[in-house]
Amino acid sequence: MEGMEPSRRLAVAWGGFVARHKWYVLAAWLLLVLGLAGFAASTARQLSPAGFETDTQAARAADVLKAEFPERRAPALAVVFQSDSAALEDAAYSSQLAAWRLDLERLAGETSAPQSPTVVVGPIPSQDRRTAALLLESNEQPAYFLAAAREASGIHHEGPARVFIGGFAAVYNNFVMHSEQDLAQSERLSAPLALLLLLLVFGGVVAGALPVLTGLATVTVALALLGFVARIHTVSVFSLNVTSVVGLGLGIDYSLLVVNRFREQLRAGAEPEAAVARTVGTAGVATVVSGGTVAIGFGALMLSHLNVLWSIGLGGSLVALVSVLASLTLIPALLAVFGARVDSLALPFTRNRSLAGFWRGLAGSVMRRPLVFIVITLGVILLLASPARALRPGVLGSESLPPDDGAVQAQALGENRLGFARQQPAILVARGVRDLKQARELEADVRSAAGAQPVTGPGDVPPQQLGLYFKPGYAVYEVSSPGDVNDPSTHLWLDRLRGASWPPGVTMLIGGEPAAYQDFLNVLAGDVPLVIGAVLLLTFLLLAIAFRSVALPLKAVLMNLLSVAAALGVLTWVFQEGHLAAQLRFQTAGFTDATVPVIIFAGLFGLSMDYEVFLLSRIREEWLNGRSNAEAVAAGMERTGQVITSAALILVAVTSTLALSQLSLNKGFGLTFAVAILLDATLIRLLLVPAMMRILGDLNWWPMRRQALRRAT
Repeated sequence: MEGMEPSRRLAVAWGGFVARHKWYVLAAWLLLVLGLAGFAASTARQLSPAGFETDTQAARAADVLKAEFPERRAPALAVVFQSDSAALEDAAYSSQLAAWRLDLERLAGETSAPQSPTVVVGPIPSQDRRTAALLLESNEQPAYFLAAAREASGIHHEGPARVFIGGFAAVYNNFVMHSEQDLAQSERLSAPLALLLLLLVFGGVVAGALPVLTGLATVTVALALLGFVARIHTVSVFSLNVTSVVGLGLGIDYSLLVVNRFREQLRAGAEPEAAVARTVGTAGVATVVSGGTVAIGFGALMLSHLNVLWSIGLGGSLVALVSVLASLTLIPALLAVFGARVDSLALPFTRNRSLAGFWRGLAGSVMRRPLVFIVITLGVILLLASPARALRPGVLGSESLPPDDGAVQAQALGENRLGFARQQPAILVARGVRDLKQARELEADVRSAAGAQPVTGPGDVPPQQLGLYFKPGYAVYEVSSPGDVNDPSTHLWLDRLRGASWPPGVTMLIGGEPAAYQDFLNVLAGDVPLVIGAVLLLTFLLLAIAFRSVALPLKAVLMNLLSVAAALGVLTWVFQEGHLAAQLRFQTAGFTDATVPVIIFAGLFGLSMDYEVFLLSRIREEWLNGRSNAEAVAAGMERTGQVITSAALILVAVTSTLALSQLSLNKGFGLTFAVAILLDATLIRLLLVPAMMRILGDLNWWPMRRQALRRAT
């Protein structure tokens, strides 16, 4: 190990230790996986359907309304009945409504509390008397009624009407239900698909099966750890998909890299134990750096004030760390056990197959014409990124559900047949109001601030409703919003309301659904610079330490920004503009859910850096062994090209299973990650990066020189 860097000497020594104690390592992993499997299976039940709430003005307004005006209620569940032939007066229709009302009254009793009574309202009829609705109203948040919505979805009573369960609680419940179903479908598809691709990559059953086993072990441990955290801290259910899908993909990717390097060492004549040690000293170190970048990307999300992003960051960081642990312990121990038998059970049609000539030829072409490859690849990337200029953030509600979802149909029937409001009002809660006279005078100020929008307050309602709008110290004003909650005109209008002046001693809280959506976007907008800054800075520092260069990490960060830009362009073109809405079966909302670009940036920045680290680690190794910059780049590209494209194809296959999801959010994540990873591992890492390194020459290694590096080791 003379002349080797201290970190690699330590890694080689560790690899030798694992190889010599392989049975102990495997026994420890077996006990760990078996011991945690039950906890992993129960993790979903420990997670919270919430995660979008934080301390905002709209949240404080809701708290005041619940405490001071408990009789103000809103529909949490809306059970909508629709018949093409029967009217409400039909005996069978009336019996069906009555049976449902009894069940809803039972649910109301189960969910009522002294300060938050739940009541059943209705039936509310349509003009043609063929459509009706029963409402479950409360002043609690919709998440409180998740269990009630789930129970209501299982109720069935015979009758002439079709029944659709809607309302905020039903949307919430269906979102969680579809998310769980999407995850189960992804797991059923991704592991067999990854195994098939690995069999083709390695050409043998043993070598192909080892990464899948490692990936499944990684997911099991990571999910169990996520569940342990959820027992002591609120963790959103939306972290589950990231932990499972990314965990399987990373576990397989890192194992693939390690297995490929081990086979290379065997072909070079090394004994199995020595091959394991050298593999950990090279590929193992690369997985540590790569896992660090993934953990940084996802970990930065934990800086957000929103629990849903914190939870996704936690899940992604956990799977990255467990994947690195498996690449340094589990997979080396398995390789030490199998040794040369890792190539056993070879597939007949893969024998004597080699792509070395292709990668050698491609490397030579890139080295000879770097500027041509730079211009072509940048042109393709910028073309894909161009739609991102029109990206408009918003907050998805029922739009994320499938078009034929019951909650979506209930909402459409309510708006079209029953006259339910399409837009919810802003609710202004005034504190410090002395008496009814001041409350009515204050209403004039509210009207002035609201512009031409209708206002309902203490001065407009009959005496029997006054208690909903005034009590000593407080006044409530409902103001119709000028547009949809995600419309820019609504946001500008809310900004004017927030900027209005009120009489001395009066504090005005702006609440209601429009304000809550805007508050959510404002909190997220405040978190984004911190998340992006942390990812860029920490990734740069980690790569600078790992490669002892300034130019390489700076170039890597810039290349990753290109990957993210292309990904956001694809996201905008497909999901915001709806170009593949019919083929992928989703509703086009005309905007992009604001959390998606943030998650894609953080996740993709870490995942795509995998391939940069795989490539640069091998190039640097060749350069330290005495090759010129151009020779080292060509050799690194030739020797890692197949493993990078293979790892990318497997991760693309795993993440693309989410594109088959029912939720448009999951479709967006799956398709965007898949396209971006494929683009990154081909055009960027295997064409643009080598071409840029060819142009930069020895500046790649600045400020350290090869002789200085050798003296340092």
